[in-house]
This record gives sequence, C-alpha cells and structure tokens, in this order.
Amino acid sequence: MARNIRLDQIGDLYDEQVQELVKRTTLKWQSDLKTRTPANLGTPKDTGVLAQKWDVNITEPYVGRVFNNTEYAPAVIYGEDMPPSWQGQWRTRRGAVQGFPDLLGKEIATKDVPKLMRAIARGN
Repeated sequence: MARNIRLDQIGDLYDEQVQELVKRTTLKWQSDLKTRTPANLGTPKDTGVLAQKWDVNITEPYVGRVFNNTEYAPAVIYGEDMPPSWQGQWRTRRGAVQGFPDLLGKEIATKDVPKLMRAIARGN
C-alpha cells in the first residue's frame, strides 16, 4: 500500500531511506567479508579468526564503517606491516586478492545498492 505523505515531508522520507540504505549496505559488506570465499573477494580463511573479527560502526546517520582490528589484518588484507617471514612478498594461502575489502565494497556499490534502495523505497 502506498504511503501518503505531504509535500513538505518528502525530505524527511528521503533522509530516512538514505540512513536505512547506509545501514543495510554496511551490514551486507560485513556479512560478505565474513562468508564469501577469497575467489569472490571474501576473507581468506585459515583458522577463521580474521573473518569473524569484521565489525561495524554505524553511529553517524550517513556513515557506515566496516573494520577489522585483528593484529595481522593489515598484512593479510593490504600487504602492510608484513611479518619478516614474508620477506616483503604479500601472500595468502587461500587465494585472496590484495585489498579485497575495497574491491568488495565497489562491487556492492554497483550491484547491490540499487536493489537495496528499491527494496527500501517499496517499504521492504
């Protein structure tokens, strides 16, 4: 059923929808980082600790943040602060793509955000 709103309420409705979109997109990104396989831009899983440590912060209305505070996350994700045993070579045993969270975010922005926005506009 269509929602009846006055013209002066359109801005508030749009504001609510954008905030809901930020929330849903952030939670989808976190979920995909935890569950997708490396070939599909997910977190490489050896013990599963890194994958389960993805967390979110949605404290501002239009900002959703996905982060991982695991000590070795920068090395596995971006090749930063690598241990000496890696001898300056970024690598994972599970075939991850370097910078996979950023690449996954771009994929979600192009493929999933339009679908999420349509669902929110329909009231789903």
